Amino acid sequence: MIRLLFLVLLLTLAGPQVRGRCAGPPTPGVPDSLLAHANSVVLSHDKEYHVTSLRTATVRDRWVILLLNGKHNAENVIGTSYDDESKITTFEVSATDAFGREFFRARKADITDERYTSEGTFLQDRWVRYTTVPCGAYPCTITAEVERKLTDFAAMEFPHWAPVARDQSLVSATFTATVPVDNELLFDERGVGEPEISSDGKERRYRWQLANLCAQVTEPLAPVETETLPFVRVALADFQINEYRGSFRDWQSFGAFIGRIMEGRDALPSPLAFEVNQLVEGAADEREKVDRLYRFMQTRCRYVGIQLGIGGWQPFSASYVDQHRYGDCKALSNYMAAMLREVGIASYPVLIQSSEVPSYAIGPEFATSAFNHMVLYVPSQDMYLECTSTYAPPGYLNESTLDRGVLWITPEGGELARTPPLEPADHGHLRTVTQTITADNTVDFRLRSTHYGAAQELFRSLGAYIADRRDQLEWLHHRDFLPDVSGSEYSYEVSRDAPEVSLRYATTLNNRLRNLGKRRFFPLNPYPQSWVPDLQEERTLPVDYHNTRFLVDTVHVSFPADLEIETGLFRTPVVLEHAVGEYRAEMRPEQDGVTWIRTLKLRPARLPAGEYADFRQFFVEVAKAESVQLVLREKRTK
Repeated sequence: MIRLLFLVLLLTLAGPQVRGRCAGPPTPGVPDSLLAHANSVVLSHDKEYHVTSLRTATVRDRWVILLLNGKHNAENVIGTSYDDESKITTFEVSATDAFGREFFRARKADITDERYTSEGTFLQDRWVRYTTVPCGAYPCTITAEVERKLTDFAAMEFPHWAPVARDQSLVSATFTATVPVDNELLFDERGVGEPEISSDGKERRYRWQLANLCAQVTEPLAPVETETLPFVRVALADFQINEYRGSFRDWQSFGAFIGRIMEGRDALPSPLAFEVNQLVEGAADEREKVDRLYRFMQTRCRYVGIQLGIGGWQPFSASYVDQHRYGDCKALSNYMAAMLREVGIASYPVLIQSSEVPSYAIGPEFATSAFNHMVLYVPSQDMYLECTSTYAPPGYLNESTLDRGVLWITPEGGELARTPPLEPADHGHLRTVTQTITADNTVDFRLRSTHYGAAQELFRSLGAYIADRRDQLEWLHHRDFLPDVSGSEYSYEVSRDAPEVSLRYATTLNNRLRNLGKRRFFPLNPYPQSWVPDLQEERTLPVDYHNTRFLVDTVHVSFPADLEIETGLFRTPVVLEHAVGEYRAEMRPEQDGVTWIRTLKLRPARLPAGEYADFRQFFVEVAKAESVQLVLREKRTK
């Protein structure tokens, strides 16, 4: 992964939309309006960003925060990050109780320095310094001051400003950025307004200020915080990392900078170049060449995340990867691009943010380094290649990289693009279950399913990382894909060339029926979709729903000839529709039982806060329709 370019402050002073400005000036006693719905109050937070050259800057934070109860979001942990190109010059933390008596002042023994690690990263030169304030009683007030001096690529870690968090109110906060007049601060502000700008002829100063903001209650399925709270994201028009000059004036300029630091690192060793040409010999077309080389890379190299120095941006050379047989996302993408270039196929490195939901949605109007991953794009095939995966089929992007803004690094510079959208028809499953009720009340259970697109990702990783059959069964049962682990039949097939995984399973179940007198109660659907959003009487934030699936289930139930369905059989299909989905279930009587067929299509949607109740009700009705229960009894005689 590309190093995450953000200031690691464990204050977690980032959260959702502020409900609104509160009346009255800030007071030492904190007005009642600022206490409502709050677990903490930012009494003051002043951030200063002073750029002293293309390569150096200073960031200083001073804040006072009042913790009202133990529900705060770990705001008693004060920390900051540093590395070889940044230096902490001030780290002071103290705390007072409800009577203003100081009970804590951080000393050397109270401060911890440890290496910072992120998911998928083996080694990086990033450290975190932090201390934990022991607030044994509430309220308590924490005062802190942290200053860092940044050099070289650390200067790209622009201190974006998110002054207030969810369930937190704010009395006063300022953000001041000062840059030389021959440079320029670029910014994207949301809910803050334009800054006051002044200049003394040598430096230009930008200043934002906020006061008296009431707490916004945490709400499920809310948009990301950068969309819904006061937020300023900044960048420098011009900067320098080592000998490389760069610019964020536009996407083309930033992409050109990335291209420059990757130059000359795609030369293949002669033996590898010869092997690459041998591999594609006889290929029917360019697509087959891409497929062969991608498979070759998957078997030859493995992903290892190492982010040291400028290596957070600059990949290992292709020759290094070939020698050591590993690399991070940049190195493996560069390696794959080098092999494609050897056989005459052009490709572009692609900067992307890999996450369930991008924390910051990039747009054409503001160039920024809001990326943490790199993949490869082959324009002639309109194909993206995930080069860190050893098991994905060629051209497959997982759900965490689809439908988002990305930056192609082309020979002409950066070009903003978007990965393919998430379409329900491409992500889901086709599943058939046959349940045969026997005379002795056991159930012969048979499952046949094919999972595709994003719905197959978990299954494909199972095949890649868990070889033992018993362990696979335990894994699937633990996640409710299988009813037990003692089945008589089990097969698991992963498609080599398509994002599909097929599952077969057969077992005998002793606990599916419940007898009550002469009646037998049988839950028809073994895989009910039962998720229902939390109940909310009042909603202030929009609903941001991201699930994308098309699920088709067919369940056959047969039973002995001396039984009949007393209740549970319905003749009219159940049809439910909403902006986020469509549901249809129908039941077909058979000679020896019944067949139930259900389709559920789910799609992303952004809904106004006032539509939350209807949104939730759709899933309530789906869950109700899914809980189909047959009541069987002995056939009545005439």
